[in-house]
Amino acid sequence: MRILTHSLEARLTKLFAVPIVTILVILLGASLYFSLDWLEVLTLILVILTPSVFALYKAYQSIFNTIERVAVQLDSIANEEFTVWQLAHYRQGSIANLKNDLKSIAQRIQNKRYEYAQNEAFVFDFINELELPILVLDHHYQVYHFNETAKNLYKGVHIAGFGVNTLNLVRHDGKWQVNHKDQRFKVVEHELYRGGRKYHLMVFVSIELSLRRNEQEAWQKLIRVLNHEVRNSLTPIYSMAQSLKELPAQGTSELRDTMLDVIEKRSEHLLDFVASYSKLSQLPKPQKVPTCLAGLSDRLQALFPKVRVERLYEEAQIVHCDIEQLEQALLNLVKNAEQANAIEGEEEVILSIHCGDKYWSLDVIDNGAGISNSENLFVPFFSTKDQGNGIGLVLSREIVRGQAGELTLENRQDKQGAIARIRMPV
Repeated sequence: MRILTHSLEARLTKLFAVPIVTILVILLGASLYFSLDWLEVLTLILVILTPSVFALYKAYQSIFNTIERVAVQLDSIANEEFTVWQLAHYRQGSIANLKNDLKSIAQRIQNKRYEYAQNEAFVFDFINELELPILVLDHHYQVYHFNETAKNLYKGVHIAGFGVNTLNLVRHDGKWQVNHKDQRFKVVEHELYRGGRKYHLMVFVSIELSLRRNEQEAWQKLIRVLNHEVRNSLTPIYSMAQSLKELPAQGTSELRDTMLDVIEKRSEHLLDFVASYSKLSQLPKPQKVPTCLAGLSDRLQALFPKVRVERLYEEAQIVHCDIEQLEQALLNLVKNAEQANAIEGEEEVILSIHCGDKYWSLDVIDNGAGISNSENLFVPFFSTKDQGNGIGLVLSREIVRGQAGELTLENRQDKQGAIARIRMPV
């Protein structure tokens, strides 16, 4: 057996050599002192040294036998065999304490294994209850588990063991997608680890279903507003028409004219309402051209003489936009800002123009009461004003989006008021 220099075997060999050499030196000294012949010396050495060497050898063997038993026991625990039997005959002392420690470790590992099994069973039961199609793929990307919804998606076929190609799963730009004849899904992937192996939890999210839900919510909001607007106009028209029918022929012409005037104005409001909807749905395609911000600022200052224009950019900065459409959006925003100021008895409206490396912005800042109902800001035909038609903000946002920009509204942080921000790429 080869003994490495820096091993436990080498260290024990050196330590065991000390008593053997010591005994040998003592025996040789005694033989010289008592003038023993060679046969007596040999007999003395065999009688005294042989049992010592044998005892040390047995101690050496016992130590490494115990170490091997501990190694085998640890290997058993690593392979989920939790009975501590290798050290069973040690009932007292340090090895018995080590055996108890191994038992405690084995018990804790066994408990953890049970917890993991329970958690895994819960996860799979939870997956089975969900209405979303869910697959669990193994490290070879083959189906390890699937729920009933996923089975129905694949026409009730038992898909265990199927690969991603058979499932029509395609990875594009690091993201999974699956095309189905009825609908298209995006796939959200999560990694799971079990028994030292990696599994993939694939959750199918229907893109069409999400779009349909958003579309349904948008239509519900639109119908509520349409119902409110049309009912508000038609109710007085219907009531006055009934009153006109019941008026006696000799009734005063002044009352008749007043009623007809109200009917006319409510009818005009309905016509304007329909025209606004048509305007929103028929925006022309923007014609973006290179524009100098300095010239645009001068043009906006002339268009809004009561507005203070702040120029926060370099004089020679060039941007690309459709100026006419952008002015239309700003007309709506500045009008809203002036109306918000009027309610609070304020006057100043600021048009702040910023420009960065990739984006530039137009901020319309007022000193009004701020935004209190942000959820309905861009709902078509929703308005908090008595004479408003709820189309200005929606139209402005569509104009800005048509030029690859975005319109947002938020309350001011420094004081009372709101900021309408148009942010567009340079």
